[in-house]
Amino acid sequence: MTKYGIDPDEVYHVQAGADVDKRRKVSYQRPLPVHQMFSEIVDIFGRPNKFFYKSLARFATDEKEKAELNLIAGDTEEGKQKYVDLATETMTFEDVLQMYPSAKPPLEHLLSMIPCIKPRLYSIASSQRAMNDKVQLMIVINDWDTPSGKWQCGTSTDYIERMGQAWDADDASKFKMPCQITTGTFNFPESMMQPMIMAGLGTGLAPFRAFVQERAFYKRQGVEVGPMWLFYGCRYRAKDYCYGDELEAYVDEGVLTELRVAFSRDQKQKIYVQHKMQEAAKDLYSEFDTKNGYFYLCGQAGAVETDIENAIKQSLMSGGDFTQEQADEYVEKMHEDGRYNLELY
Repeated sequence: MTKYGIDPDEVYHVQAGADVDKRRKVSYQRPLPVHQMFSEIVDIFGRPNKFFYKSLARFATDEKEKAELNLIAGDTEEGKQKYVDLATETMTFEDVLQMYPSAKPPLEHLLSMIPCIKPRLYSIASSQRAMNDKVQLMIVINDWDTPSGKWQCGTSTDYIERMGQAWDADDASKFKMPCQITTGTFNFPESMMQPMIMAGLGTGLAPFRAFVQERAFYKRQGVEVGPMWLFYGCRYRAKDYCYGDELEAYVDEGVLTELRVAFSRDQKQKIYVQHKMQEAAKDLYSEFDTKNGYFYLCGQAGAVETDIENAIKQSLMSGGDFTQEQADEYVEKMHEDGRYNLELY
């Protein structure tokens, strides 16, 4: 911000207008120094849309820069391609301001031109009863190389990775992360004896690790608990089998009744979670229909959701002699009753 001509330590009281979105209103309830605005509120490392380029063009004093910004914001084929190229390179708001130095909107305009940072939501990967003084998360660092070869890393995961490095260096006092806990979407069985059948895809394992920890806590207190199935999908055993030793220890303890892992890239033929579920079709029928079990799926949204639902229907047809129509109706009733739970992102 110093290069931009703004003192990062200067404090401002931002007054949000009536038409400003709720997130901005909440963010600017009290006076803040500029550096805090741009580190905690303004998404300066986000991806600009055409509105930003068009707005920025109004402030450009260099005619060449103004023309190029208007071109990017326009509807010509050349402009559309240039916008796509910049987006593919994941150019940030900060990058664009550096590219067009003659365009310097006043601070109050920048605050309206650049959106607020969106909160990142991560499923808690630990049980509060098992670890009541901490919260554990399961996070994959989101980094990539752009077509030009520039290394990029996601705003949130880059921050978290640097925080981890600070912990390792015993210098964690430099990092304080604003966060809050929100209510999840999962429904839980009324009885701990009811089966829980879980399918975790990649980091979608996170909430199920918490579920298993929870039942392990109660089992160790002498409480009788029902079956728990975990289908876990990842690419390679050697690189991606997160918490593998821990999960297998829960199997030995009798907390996890079944642990079936699909390593999709460890063999020539791709093996996914739905394939592992199909292998266990007859046993799954009993867990769902006879024992009134609950199903949970967590992971990245996509076609796999349909494949997994079809695997459940197949278990009903092969294990309970359901017709296709009856299986469809049964799974629909599971949705209605809160026994079929999805958390997709």
